Amino acid sequence: MNMVEMLSLERTAKTNVMSSGSSKCTWFYRNKSRQYFDKITTEHGGVMKAYLKDATGDLRAPINGEIKGLFFMSKVQNGEPQRESPFGNTRLLVRADILLGLAPNVYFADYYCLNWKDHYVTLVLTRPGSDADRLCRQRLPELNIRANPFLFMVGDEVHVSSGVMVELFFTEDLGVAQLLADGHKALMMYNIPTFGAGRTTQGGRRKHSSCSTCRTKASVMTSSTASRPEF
Repeated sequence: MNMVEMLSLERTAKTNVMSSGSSKCTWFYRNKSRQYFDKITTEHGGVMKAYLKDATGDLRAPINGEIKGLFFMSKVQNGEPQRESPFGNTRLLVRADILLGLAPNVYFADYYCLNWKDHYVTLVLTRPGSDADRLCRQRLPELNIRANPFLFMVGDEVHVSSGVMVELFFTEDLGVAQLLADGHKALMMYNIPTFGAGRTTQGGRRKHSSCSTCRTKASVMTSSTASRPEF
């Protein structure tokens, strides 16, 4: 998708969530298997490495296969992170203000659904001046962190939309061990209930092309985007 199409998709997403309200968001969180997190500790020095963006969402999203990052969720239920996860039974939680401090530039990247019902907005968080930031500035609409309906600041608090699943693609490696050493910045949770496959889908979860709410211009894709292992 070009910038004109991205701006149109952004307007559609804003229109559909504008009146849905929001919740205070203390934590951004990432679910994987226990083995995934153990490997970060034993083989990668406690650093979670960014990986190439896969084809999750719209196949025509301009960042697919172009930038590296880590997906985090921000959904809040009754003031807390979503209780269950389809991605794994082990959860890393990082304070929302910490991640936004490391990558404060925010870009709109996608609006999609998988089942006509639950819609997702993908936002990219970048470090100013990074390669990912320069690419996103060219290809994606930039959002004002204090004036958008998806993820925004009110004073020192982070708030997230209640009308859509906001997923965040954080475009830096993350020093998990260092963050966990300070219990105020991050924490681990285990035995999180899972549903569906209970793990990440290889190659990504594709957008439902027939949804009248988030459908974009049809396009013929000759190949799919593959991602490297997420370590």
